[in-house]
Amino acid sequence: MITWQQVRLWLDNRWQRFARRGLRRVELVAIFLVIAAAVIGSGLIGRGYTLVEGQISPLDIRAPRNMSYVDQAQTEAARREAASRVENVYQSDDQVLPEVESNLQGVFNEIRDLQRQNLPAQRSESLLQSYLAQATGASDADVASVDPASLGALLSLNSAQLTGLYTVCMGWLQDSLEYGLTEDALPNARDNLSGQVASSNLDRELKPAVTFVLTHILRPNLVLDLETYASKVAEAQASVSPVQHAVLANQVIVAKGETIDAALLAELQQLGLLQTKNIWPPLFGVIFLVLLLAGLTAAYLKRFQPRFYERNRYIALYGILVTLTLLVAKGVTMIRLGSPAETAGLIGYLAPLAGGAMLITVLMDAELAVFTSFILSLLLAVMLDGQISFAIAGLAGSLAGIYSVSNLSDRAGLIRGGAFVSLVNAAVILVLGLLNASDTATVLTGVGLGVAGGFLSSIMMLGFLPYLEALFGITSSVKLLELANPNEPLLKRLLVETPGTYHHSILVGNLAEAAAQAVHADPLLVRVGAYYHDIGKLKRPYFFIENQVARENPHEKIAPSLSTLIITSHVRDGLEQAREQKLPASVQAIIEQHHGTSLVAYFYQRALESDRPELVTEADFRYDGSKPGTKEAALVMLADSVEAAVRSLQKPTPGRLEGLTRKIIKERLQDGQLDECDLTFKDLDTIATTFVQVLGGIFHSRIEYPETMITEIERRRARGAVVNQ
Repeated sequence: MITWQQVRLWLDNRWQRFARRGLRRVELVAIFLVIAAAVIGSGLIGRGYTLVEGQISPLDIRAPRNMSYVDQAQTEAARREAASRVENVYQSDDQVLPEVESNLQGVFNEIRDLQRQNLPAQRSESLLQSYLAQATGASDADVASVDPASLGALLSLNSAQLTGLYTVCMGWLQDSLEYGLTEDALPNARDNLSGQVASSNLDRELKPAVTFVLTHILRPNLVLDLETYASKVAEAQASVSPVQHAVLANQVIVAKGETIDAALLAELQQLGLLQTKNIWPPLFGVIFLVLLLAGLTAAYLKRFQPRFYERNRYIALYGILVTLTLLVAKGVTMIRLGSPAETAGLIGYLAPLAGGAMLITVLMDAELAVFTSFILSLLLAVMLDGQISFAIAGLAGSLAGIYSVSNLSDRAGLIRGGAFVSLVNAAVILVLGLLNASDTATVLTGVGLGVAGGFLSSIMMLGFLPYLEALFGITSSVKLLELANPNEPLLKRLLVETPGTYHHSILVGNLAEAAAQAVHADPLLVRVGAYYHDIGKLKRPYFFIENQVARENPHEKIAPSLSTLIITSHVRDGLEQAREQKLPASVQAIIEQHHGTSLVAYFYQRALESDRPELVTEADFRYDGSKPGTKEAALVMLADSVEAAVRSLQKPTPGRLEGLTRKIIKERLQDGQLDECDLTFKDLDTIATTFVQVLGGIFHSRIEYPETMITEIERRRARGAVVNQ
């Protein structure tokens, strides 16, 4: 019997062969564009009535739906005029004044430090120049232009004079920022500061240095509020009513037997109800639309999603997901519901755009799925003769689907996602029906189709997800959820063979997951990575202290160098097991990087205490792995170190927990273990705070009952037993 592992191995081999000789990116993209253009254009060519001016209409020509056409040129001109009248909007940056105060205080602190060092005057002036260049961001040439005598005068002030000068300078800066300062007004503000210094009672020699410091520290505290400005522009444009003409669904535009004049012909043309003899304009329109959207998508990927843009595998996956969604939507919309025409025209609500958006969310990225939802909704409207209601419903359902699967906690969440999409579809279609004053039967039919479309999206998601995961080797959240199941073979082995390591990994997972949520990393990947980070200890479990319950420590009988070799080898052993078990590459990376190149300090110190410490080199007592390259790997490293250290605390009070946690994080930072990941200092502070909160819940204080109280409780219990006999 063929197993799933064999199928997956075959798919992996086929994909590797394709990747080695595969298509170039341009050819790959061209294929998807041709498919998309063919799907969209298939319904645009050859439709409508064939009429000419002066012809007698052979039938009643009715509007198939509520339709309108807009004079785009006049409307856009009016909107541009409205936008041009919008003035710039500024907002106050409350952080500027504290930063300016801090920078000024830093300069005066540096002066006091230099005074305490009693350096030669020329040396102090040089050091002060270097500090000013660094603190103000001024060029060396600008700093060098300051008269050294002025810097010397500044350095010669006593403490009281420095304090007074700081107060005066801070007052000038506060006055400059009091009513707000824009970038455009900054040169004038600096000139005003220079004038204030020049006209002040300060010593003449001090003025050049003080002027330099103040003018270079000052910066604007009013910044252009692009979001509000864009909002006001949008409001101004939205306030312009479009110039348009409207017809109602089933309204007779041309009656049978009526002569087609130029006005009727123009109206039919505007409404898109005439069949054009030249198929090239609509065909080129479709091609250009597809190329335009492809260009926008490429620009978006390059700017906001470079990890997908730079790899052909993800380009292929994204192209497959988009074209697959379009093909399924096209197939669904070709279904004929029969009469009446109003009901038959509702089939667009059944299109499962949300299924494609959910697949992109799980396999790639939620933000990319949101962007793609707008593209797919627009293309659906084009496929269905420009009916915007289908685009609105498709977009709303897609956003609902993205929201429902963006934080999956179990596989059943995919089913719940489909139900959520159905509810949103029903609500949106109901609103659209009320806005269009549709009859009850039409609204109910549309709601039913929307509900069916939601469940069809869920079926599409469940049907294609396993194959796409296997074909492209993607680690989706669903795969991670499966790996987090305690019944997974490796986790069961950890529990049975290395119970101490297992419980340690669970605690590390709890710590790292909480921190990941706080610093906007991937909590699920962090949790799974923590569960598996120590699977290498399965090879030699009793060489690790957490598994040595009631056992002799074997490290006491061997050399520190050998102990280090055994301890550090668990990373390599874990990586080998992860590859054998086909764990995802992201989990393998965490296993490889969770110790980085850190020092095995205990055995290093033991080696230094040996008879030949001069033969001991630090490099021999470091892990030979890679430093964490992602937030997730770094979080597992920090959580692993903190959890192991906290277990050794005798009385884990909140203060001790926080002190030890911050000490370990600082040591990892100073050791260079966090150099290759994108954690900021703010992130590290947040991580420490989160660790302490979680550890506080684990190591909370317990009431210790005095021995006399325990004796009294036992005595009363015994007396109660006698009474009850």
